[in-house]
Amino acid sequence: MTSRRYLVVLSTGILCYAALGMVLGILPDYVHSLGGGAILVGFAVGAPALTGAAGRPLGGRFADHRGPARIVMIGALVMAVGTLPAFAPSLRVLILSRLAVGAGEAMMMAATVLWLLRLAGPERRGRAMGHVGLANYAGLTIGPPLSQALSGQSHPSRVWITAAILPMVAAAFASALARRPDRALAPAPSDDEPSDDEPSHDEPSLDGEQPEAEGLSTLRATLRPGLGLMLVNFGYVAVLSFGAAAATEQGTGIASLVIPVFGIGVIASRTILAGIPDRFGAPRTLSVAVAIESTGLAGMAVTTSTPVALVALAVMAVGQGLAVPSLGMLALASVPPSRHGRTAGAFFAYFDAGVGLGGPAVGLAAHAADPTGGLLAAAGAVLATAPVALLTRTRREHGRRGACAPATARR
Repeated sequence: MTSRRYLVVLSTGILCYAALGMVLGILPDYVHSLGGGAILVGFAVGAPALTGAAGRPLGGRFADHRGPARIVMIGALVMAVGTLPAFAPSLRVLILSRLAVGAGEAMMMAATVLWLLRLAGPERRGRAMGHVGLANYAGLTIGPPLSQALSGQSHPSRVWITAAILPMVAAAFASALARRPDRALAPAPSDDEPSDDEPSHDEPSLDGEQPEAEGLSTLRATLRPGLGLMLVNFGYVAVLSFGAAAATEQGTGIASLVIPVFGIGVIASRTILAGIPDRFGAPRTLSVAVAIESTGLAGMAVTTSTPVALVALAVMAVGQGLAVPSLGMLALASVPPSRHGRTAGAFFAYFDAGVGLGGPAVGLAAHAADPTGGLLAAAGAVLATAPVALLTRTRREHGRRGACAPATARR
């Protein structure tokens, strides 16, 4: 599982996300230096999510048909080239640059997911889905300190140059792997051709569900898990937006630790606990994950104790870290491997939608009450994800009973 090839593919994602994190470290001040206000700062930060949400399913579809290595390279190079126009002292050019970077990131990420899934194999899909998020968090954690080390505010050109170089290095890694033949690099067979990764129709899948010969459509396969991902991300947005303010209001003194502890908690859960969804199943893991994530959010909102606040934050991060790969496994469960790229891409597009919708929703709750009200509203949204797991589990249990019934009883 931790083969050298797997780690190199994971590293390509970390490098690309580190480039994004570097730019985020200087972007607000850079926009202000060009005469832009708070609205333009917000749009510049969020612009990649617009093209990212639209581009992920397309990037996954290309990866299915062309193989993941080529699409990782193209996506990383689009990110690099898209970063270069940001040198121009123009807000319009900067926004266009951010949109281009988002399109490249969408292709890179969707293809990286497919590549990791193929290298991991069907028994470790949850782990692979979690590691994609690990690359995201690791890169975004590395990026801002690297930006500061390059004196980003005094010399932003150094940051832009490095942010263009890192995806190029990622593309070089992918190119080096592509020169070595591997079945994970081949285009997927068509839906009516057999695949070595696809479970036999005579045996139940790893999730306990009888596989469907044709699989669900991408929209149907990702709709319910995707909506769950949107709701889970309300907690993510709430912590990043109002976690520090809530800690200050409650007097716990952990305001400066909120984002680092959250990031470390998610990274730890995606490494130490990465095998849990594969071992215990996606529905069961998701049920527990959303329960502890919502409990952590509520604990942060109501406690005035520093130790309790830290524990609540760590618990919330672990829940977030386990919920996303569990939902991803549910999305992949009813489609053949030939459509894993587009399905994973479509699923992760809901991540962008969750951030885009969760910010205003949690913000309204915080405005109506206070920052702690925003955390409590997010806790309710996260808890609403549980029916996704419960309904899926119910459907699968019916499927198991039907599959195990004697043939005479089924006639």
